[in-house]
Amino acid sequence: MDKFYRVPRRRGSAPVQIDFFGALRARVYDDEVRRWVAEDVGVENVCRNLVNSAEGLPVLEPPKVTLSKLMEYGRMLVDEQENVKRVQLVDKYLREAALGDAN
Repeated sequence: MDKFYRVPRRRGSAPVQIDFFGALRARVYDDEVRRWVAEDVGVENVCRNLVNSAEGLPVLEPPKVTLSKLMEYGRMLVDEQENVKRVQLVDKYLREAALGDAN
């Protein structure tokens, strides 16, 4: 899971920063795996290529990471976090509304 909510603080922020950059890195590799499935093997052949394959596990080239791609992923994470906050506010509103339980 790469969604998280935090209030930035000076002390103890290194693990959160590592989580953020880990989430960016994971997205880069997610894209590479999606490309491998879509272009190289196809969805119908994923299992055949991963489970008891005579050729062994697939070898993926390390993805090329650009600053613009990292910025795009960072914006996507920020947007997702904003959406999480909005959903939580809606849930809170419905719980505390006069007819919250009836909704």
